[in-house]
Amino acid sequence: EKQAVILLDALQSQPLHYRAMVTTLLYSGMRRGELCGLEWEDIDFTNSLIHVRRNAVYIPGKGVEDGTTKTENSERVMKLPAVVMDLLKEQRRKQAEQRLLMGDQWFDSRKVFTQPNGKPICMSALSAWIKQFALSLGLPPITAHSLRHTNATLLIAGGTNIRTVAGRLGHASPSTTGNIYSHAIKTADEIASDALDTLLKSPAPKAN
Repeated sequence: EKQAVILLDALQSQPLHYRAMVTTLLYSGMRRGELCGLEWEDIDFTNSLIHVRRNAVYIPGKGVEDGTTKTENSERVMKLPAVVMDLLKEQRRKQAEQRLLMGDQWFDSRKVFTQPNGKPICMSALSAWIKQFALSLGLPPITAHSLRHTNATLLIAGGTNIRTVAGRLGHASPSTTGNIYSHAIKTADEIASDALDTLLKSPAPKAN
C-alpha cells in the first residue's frame, strides 16, 4: 500500500500518457494487453465505466494487433473512480490535439493509448518504462502485471469479497482468484480475527 502511494505521487510529474496508463492499471487490475487494446468506445464517461472487450497481442512481423480476451469471463465491465476517469478525459483531449498536429499522417487506430502517430502502443515499451520508473524511485522491480496483483491484494485487504475481485480481474471463477491470492486472503482473515477479538474482549475490571 505504501509503495503504491509512492508510485502514484511520483507519477504526477510524468508525461500524461504514462500517468494515465499506470493509474488505470493500478485502479482497474486490467492485464497489460487489455489496457493496450482499450478503445474510446469502450469508455462510458457518463457512468464511469470501462468495458474490457479485447486483448492486444504482439505478432512478430506484424506488430500489435487485436485479439480476443484471455477467457470468456475476461470480457467484463467495471466501474472506476473519478481520479481515473479524469485522467482518461485529459488523455482524450491530448490525443485530439496530437491528431490535429499529425494531419494526414495520423493513423486512426481508435485506441486510447497510442504512439505519437496514432498507431497502437508497444506493450513491451510500457513494461520497460514502468520498471525503470519504479527503480528510479527506489522501489522493487515493477511490471504492468505487478500492478494487477497490487490491485487484487489491496481489494482483498480492504474487505472486498472474492467473487467481486474475481469479476473485476476477469478470472474464470472465484476459486482461481482464491488460489492466486491465498496469501492476501490469509492476511485479511487474520486482521478480521484480531479485530473481532479486540471488539469482544471484556474490559478489564477497574481497580478499587
